[in-house]
Amino acid sequence: MTIVYRSLAAFLALQGLVLIAPSILSSPTKGPTAESCLACAESTEAHGCHKIAIDLAEMRDFGRAIAIEERVLALRPGDPEVAAALAKMHRMGSRDTVRAIKLYHEALFAAPGYPPALLGLGEIMKDKGEMEIAERYFARGARENPGLPLFSVRLAEVLVESGRAQQAQPILDEIIARWPGSGEAEAARKLMTRTSLARP
Repeated sequence: MTIVYRSLAAFLALQGLVLIAPSILSSPTKGPTAESCLACAESTEAHGCHKIAIDLAEMRDFGRAIAIEERVLALRPGDPEVAAALAKMHRMGSRDTVRAIKLYHEALFAAPGYPPALLGLGEIMKDKGEMEIAERYFARGARENPGLPLFSVRLAEVLVESGRAQQAQPILDEIIARWPGSGEAEAARKLMTRTSLARP
C-alpha cells in the first residue's frame, strides 16, 4: 500500500495541486540549497534536493530543476517518483520527449501502473497525434485508478478529438455525477458543450 499512497501524493504534486513552499530555496536552514543540490553527491540529501527541484520546476526554472533532478535520480535509481518528476520537467522544459518517454517507462518498470507515468505518457502521445496509444494509456489509468477522474477526462478528450463523441458521453456523465463541483466536472461540462455544438 505504501507505493500506492506515494504515487497518489506524487500525482497531486506533479499536477500542481501540492506546492512546495518557495522558502525552501532561500531560508537559512541547514538543509540543502539549490546551489548545493547542483553538486549533490550524498544520498542523504537526495530527498531534500528532489523537493527543491520540484519547487524550481513550479517556478519554471527548468534548467536548474532538471540538472538537480538528474543528480537525484543518479543517487536514487529506480525511484518512480523521481523518474516521473524528471520526465515531466524534460517534457515541459527542455521539450525532450525522447528522454521523457524513457523516464516514464523507468517509473512504470519500478512501479507498474504508476499514475504520473501513465498520465505523462498519454499526454505525450496525445500531443504527438498518436490518439490510439494515448487512449490506451488513459483508459488504463482510469481503470487502475478509479479515484483519479483526470484520467477519465483525458480519455474523453481523446475520444471526442477522434470523432467518437458518443463513446465519450457516458464517461463525461459519470465524471459529473461522481465529482460534482470539481475541476474535472467543469472540464467534462465544457467537453459536452463542444460535442453538442458539433452535432448536426
